[in-house]
Amino acid sequence: MSVSSPVLAPSRRWEPLALLLATGGLIGTLFPITKLAQSAGVAPLPWALSMMVGAGAILAALTRAKGAPLPLGGRYLRYYAVSGFLSMALSNVVIFLVMPRLGAGLTAVVYTLPPILTLLMATAIRIERPDRRRTVGIGIGLLGALMIVGPRGSLPSPDLAGWMLFAFLAPLSVAAGNVYRTRAWPPGAHPLALATGTMFGGAAWVALALLVSGGFGDLAGLALAPGLALLQILLTAFTYVLYFRLQVVAGPVYLSQIGYVATAVGLASGALAFGETYSPWVWGGAAVIVSGVLLVSAGRRRAG
Repeated sequence: MSVSSPVLAPSRRWEPLALLLATGGLIGTLFPITKLAQSAGVAPLPWALSMMVGAGAILAALTRAKGAPLPLGGRYLRYYAVSGFLSMALSNVVIFLVMPRLGAGLTAVVYTLPPILTLLMATAIRIERPDRRRTVGIGIGLLGALMIVGPRGSLPSPDLAGWMLFAFLAPLSVAAGNVYRTRAWPPGAHPLALATGTMFGGAAWVALALLVSGGFGDLAGLALAPGLALLQILLTAFTYVLYFRLQVVAGPVYLSQIGYVATAVGLASGALAFGETYSPWVWGGAAVIVSGVLLVSAGRRRAG
């Protein structure tokens, strides 16, 4: 996989934007589903494990149907372990742990941060050379994030500051995963195969955490929300099919903007489904975020 952003044929220049909106929107829907499952009594680690094992099985079936191999050599196993830890295990477990305290909407807010963190990391190791338009677009998205977490869009309670700080581990992990996958992508590897390996790699880390914590008994709690668990698995599998395709056609910085879309969807779902309330600054910030996404998309199409 080339580490630079590819040049797309004119007929496919809208593909990155379509994938971005679809992937971000799907991730945004996972916040309310998780909140509902936790309200039903499902613990975070079993929820994460069921999601990754189930989605991994579906991706493995799709990989087999495509006739693509699932390599298991040392280089690939290392890729699955690192990518699974950064992109799946750490980020999702953090999100699932903070959601009962912060709510679906505010938890989604942290997903505005991966673009700027990814840009900084990718630029630092010279796998991205963002032009002015893309940099401005990401900056506008960050401004929207600051409008959400600023003084007039602050947390409902000062006691939540520590949990919000902990939540910032998720975007840091996502950004590192974005860059790692591009840097370490094995030449000629099929995106579906890598998505499958990454999902199972994340599941292995979560299983290890359950083993160390003695929490395997909590897996029985999945029976409290079987329909939600199945829905989560199906949506996650479909999301990561699109996610890895977006990685191929657009590169890590563009990919990281799915967080902007996921945040907007998460905020809307928190308000509509759970009655979570936000100040006008939060809604204004979400609108600014969308503007940033569109600006970066326009800049990328012009560059292509």
